[in-house]
Amino acid sequence: MQTLSLYERLGGRPALDALVAAFYGDAQHDPVLGPVFAAHVHDWTSHLATVADFWSTQTGGPPLYRGGMGRHIRLGLRPEHFSSWLALWEKTVRRLFAADLADELMVIARFIAGRLEGMAAGVPALRVG
Repeated sequence: MQTLSLYERLGGRPALDALVAAFYGDAQHDPVLGPVFAAHVHDWTSHLATVADFWSTQTGGPPLYRGGMGRHIRLGLRPEHFSSWLALWEKTVRRLFAADLADELMVIARFIAGRLEGMAAGVPALRVG
């Protein structure tokens, strides 16, 4: 018996597109996050597609994201950016998905936020192997 990926259980690309659109629709108006996005995102259509590609890869869907997370370092992100991002992400995923799916998305989001926050603080990534 094959288990469905999180990507499939969420509803595939249409669900990720809706999630990303809802999140960024709110993030643009967030007092902490909005100014960062306003200063750095100039092509929202491309940005939303890239973020949906990222979440496709993260949730076991088609591995479409080819970038890295390093570009976030030059944004001058501080701890409050990460806590605001996580709070808004959680609000969004809990609004759009069943609790078990939202929980799984939050595990991934917390890992990503921790990794990015460490990178922003200059903490090297742990290497396994």
